[in-house]
Amino acid sequence: MNKILKYENLTDRFPHLQDGLCNAIQNDFLEIKKVNYTCPTYGKACKKYPKLEYADCVIYSPFMDKKNHDYETFIFIDSQGGILEHICDRNLNLYGMLENVNRLFVNTEYEIDRKNAEA
Repeated sequence: MNKILKYENLTDRFPHLQDGLCNAIQNDFLEIKKVNYTCPTYGKACKKYPKLEYADCVIYSPFMDKKNHDYETFIFIDSQGGILEHICDRNLNLYGMLENVNRLFVNTEYEIDRKNAEA
């Protein structure tokens, strides 16, 4: 497990984020992305899951391949990191609905370590 934290300010930005989720994000097991409210897919998802209207970000596995998408769980969180909804729905389409989280700062040591690992 990587001892270098990916984000410098993850717990400051999301103070109510559960420790397990925080650790998984910091160690690249899970990914966090911001919800794009202007995407038509977002509006459709909110009709099916009304709590998503309050969603700030979604947490998911970047390692889930397309053939196993039916089993993937998406965790939608509010602006403080509190869990709003766990969704496991093969018909939920997040394409175009996600963008990088603003105000999350990637640790410089993490970037250097990652570049060295790729070399």
